[in-house]
Amino acid sequence: MLKLSPIILALLLLTACGGKVITETAAKPAEPPKPPSSVPMWLGNTSRNFYGTGPWVGKKLEVVWEFETKWITGRLHEDPWGGSSWPGQPSVDESRVYFGSADGRLYCLDKKDGRLIWTYKTEDSLKATPTIVGNRLIASGLDHYIYCLDARDGTLLWKYKTGFEVDCSVAVINNRVYFGGEDGFFYSLNLDDGTLIYKTERLGSMEGSFSVVDDRAYIGTEQGDLYCLNLADGTTVWKARIGADSDSTPAVYEGKVYTAAENGVVYCFRQSDGQLLWKYQATGGTLKEKSGMWASPVVANGRVHIGSSNGYLYCLTADKGEVVWRYKAKAAIWGTSPLVDGRLIFGDKAGWIHSISADDGAAISELKIGDNINATPAILGGRIYIGAFNGKLYCLK
Repeated sequence: MLKLSPIILALLLLTACGGKVITETAAKPAEPPKPPSSVPMWLGNTSRNFYGTGPWVGKKLEVVWEFETKWITGRLHEDPWGGSSWPGQPSVDESRVYFGSADGRLYCLDKKDGRLIWTYKTEDSLKATPTIVGNRLIASGLDHYIYCLDARDGTLLWKYKTGFEVDCSVAVINNRVYFGGEDGFFYSLNLDDGTLIYKTERLGSMEGSFSVVDDRAYIGTEQGDLYCLNLADGTTVWKARIGADSDSTPAVYEGKVYTAAENGVVYCFRQSDGQLLWKYQATGGTLKEKSGMWASPVVANGRVHIGSSNGYLYCLTADKGEVVWRYKAKAAIWGTSPLVDGRLIFGDKAGWIHSISADDGAAISELKIGDNINATPAILGGRIYIGAFNGKLYCLK
């Protein structure tokens, strides 16, 4: 191949371009992707691993606004319930906050000031996180129904009755609504009209939610089993034995599945076949009121974070389940602990909200807002949205 000297090449370029020298323009660096502008479902996405956005500032936690719900009694509770119960994470978009309340109502609030926009009344308490999909909102609760509402004004579009309570938060994928029920079945419905696409054979009561990774769903049962299901038809890929009532949403991370149970044990299984890799027993006893776990594991940066009824938030290594640190709260921790920009945010059953360092578990700030916090916070744009079992939903900063 003929090689041209730099001088000849420059002359050719000048001649071809009418005497103008062509200079190469440096490519502009690609703009970094914008952070998500909503927390539209339980733990942010169908993989349950988006925990929210900052930024954080150096000030202490404080209340921006609060909203008070009503109170109801139900067939399973003679005492009045209001506010948010377990797991109870709100959904948040660019302008609104949606949450199901223990008073049996689904609320839509203005994100800026907590003003009520609309409410929809069901037949019993709502505990699951509502799922935002376009202009639709999917909610469920103790009255056995799945509800699909118009998110703009709360108009009912359709509802589907299951065989028992639904605390599981739904996932919507390719126009299908997926969820597990306490009647023991895993369901797939048509988003358009709520018609049944499939329901599995009876797997066991599913009180917690599930994670979807690579077209497979991972979900635990109150009978102590962990299932990996083919999302397309609900068939079982594998089943692993937990051995105790599990309400956690499994976390899938780097080829492993993490979950926990009411016996106070955190488990790690191999994602491909369900083989148990390790387990960690929380200290303080094996009875559920002492060390049981209702929270879901938050797994990031090679670590597992989860709270226990013994009042400790644990940080374990993801590969071996060894303790990195533990943080002592004021009371039992039932809610899950989102990790955002190096901070873990969670509540305890004494009514305190805690902000701690994910690096070493050091306390950053705490604030008492209620009498009993079972719920999980939603975090967006440095705001924390969380309900208490005292009949209120709070926005904190």
